[in-house]
Amino acid sequence: MGHIRAKALYGNPRIHLCGIVDTNTEQGQTLSELYRTPLFVSIEEAIAAHQSPLDGVVISTPTPTHESLIIEAAQNNLSIFTEKPVDETAEKTSTLFQICNNQNVNLCCGFQRRFDSSYQALFHQVNSGAIGNPLAASIFFGDHPVPSRQFLLQGGANIISDCSAHDVDFIRWVLNDEVASVYAVGTSSDDELRRKNVIDNATMLLKFSRGANVTITLSRGANFGYDQRCEFFGTEGMATVNNIAENSSELANETGLHRPKWQHSFPQRFDAAFAQEMDAFADTLLYGTPWPIKEIDCVEVQRVCDAALESCETSQIVHLYREIEKFTEA
Repeated sequence: MGHIRAKALYGNPRIHLCGIVDTNTEQGQTLSELYRTPLFVSIEEAIAAHQSPLDGVVISTPTPTHESLIIEAAQNNLSIFTEKPVDETAEKTSTLFQICNNQNVNLCCGFQRRFDSSYQALFHQVNSGAIGNPLAASIFFGDHPVPSRQFLLQGGANIISDCSAHDVDFIRWVLNDEVASVYAVGTSSDDELRRKNVIDNATMLLKFSRGANVTITLSRGANFGYDQRCEFFGTEGMATVNNIAENSSELANETGLHRPKWQHSFPQRFDAAFAQEMDAFADTLLYGTPWPIKEIDCVEVQRVCDAALESCETSQIVHLYREIEKFTEA
């Protein structure tokens, strides 16, 4: 993600990319040379190297490192953009938001579907009443390319915790509602993964408090391209986000109709959304524009993902509505 963020920051005329921070100096040097900006090994070193105050930091590191980096940035009065999730638990996420609020700095979490033009169009279609009362939604997440066997066997993140958060956030945003209960099941696509208890395919069923039912299907194995489909069905119609192909060509001959594969992976599919996220972060830094994703969004997404993992392990429905009421009252 660091490569994706650096590209978007460097290409934004309102942003001055002041440096790359990476403890892996070989990896960091590649970005430093590509975008002609200094390399540092810590936020503290980057701050000390600049005479004028820095405005913000973009954190694109593994989730376990987020807490210390967010605290360090907040203590130095830097507003923060971080990849999802903010932290590994809902409780830690709330604590980090409180720290940033106390320091009067922004904590902005990236959920890129909110910045993608197709997903934004679906949001407006549903919320304008174009499909009537939304009753159900179906989401399909097919990852591509398939992660390496080494990644999966050495503890590559469970597919539920790694791949469902963006869609959970988007669904909550579209429905403007909270998840009341979660049921999830997972499976392994071969015997080796099964022996190691590695789940690379899963299905989640979310029941929302106002009655909508949402199914999220997740797979590591879409070998035909990055497969991201989304359908919302209502009393008066349906709104859909379809896949985008590598190009718009089509061949018709005696053997049939032939079209390109879907786009290769998430850097291609959400390239414009990633750039839009960084532009929105610039608005927050320059004009104080509120970040659209709030603490409650990050906390509730984490709770839904945690509930799905629990359901998958126990084969039981996990009810969340009491937790939601508790959080709302706090």
